[in-house]
Amino acid sequence: MRIDNKPERKEDSLFGRYTMRTFWSRDETQLVSAISLRTKDSRDGQMTIVRELTDGGKTLILSGTLTITGESNTWTLWRVWRKRISQVPIY
Repeated sequence: MRIDNKPERKEDSLFGRYTMRTFWSRDETQLVSAISLRTKDSRDGQMTIVRELTDGGKTLILSGTLTITGESNTWTLWRVWRKRISQVPIY
């Protein structure tokens, strides 16, 4: 994944062909991907994915929105990953 805000064209089985730009937010705390796509029924869609580290880098939060032309709904996603701390037995 490029993070220089230049368009990158990709294709996969779920979304088909799409264009993605990835860049840092103005305050450089979030990594943002803006994705333009076309659905299988030829409607335009926009997806935005935001990744952010919190808790001093111990937690990664991924949030996103998907809007499709002609749809009144916006789909959202939110996922959290927490760093696991290894428990080392003390003898």
